Amino acid sequence: MAAPPDDVPAQMTLDELTERVGMSVRNIRFYTSRGLVPPPIRRGRSGFYTADHVARLELVRELQRHGFTLTAIQGYIERIPTDATPSDIALHLSLFTPVAGERDVDVEQGLVGLGVTGTAAEAVAELYERHGQQVAEELSEIVRTHVWPVVRDAGGTVENLRELIHRLKPLTIAGLVAAYEQAMDESAQSYERKDSSPP
Repeated sequence: MAAPPDDVPAQMTLDELTERVGMSVRNIRFYTSRGLVPPPIRRGRSGFYTADHVARLELVRELQRHGFTLTAIQGYIERIPTDATPSDIALHLSLFTPVAGERDVDVEQGLVGLGVTGTAAEAVAELYERHGQQVAEELSEIVRTHVWPVVRDAGGTVENLRELIHRLKPLTIAGLVAAYEQAMDESAQSYERKDSSPP
């Protein structure tokens, strides 16, 4: 297993872990009971936590910030190997790091402002969120299985990978926008062909 980051103790008590990750004892125990993080390492009657626990809890928190439901988080975590190192888990966190200059966009309110009904605006916002989560999950898997091995084998570090992902994010966003615009154009052309076809 890779060595933990320099600022993470080799072993922590539950109190030290709560302070480190900014979560309550209750939440940590809940996440442990749901299998989102492994149980503590037992030393006699005491339980200790490691950098692996920190990395997994930080990933859970980041997924929550991005609107993932508990069920979606469980599905995401289940795809991470149980023997994944803290560095491996950090790769997933890298995918959720905001691009510089990003800002929150209230899709639903923006659509309502354009005259779209509240029901339709809500449906569109949910659609964007659902597909955004799917893209993030699939990109994370590609990074884990295709990008990270190449970077690692070339002597690169997790930090090198984070920098690469950060530079790729604007390209990813641009690619998604371009694909969306092309699909919308093709859809509009399809409607036009149907409208102009003879009855």
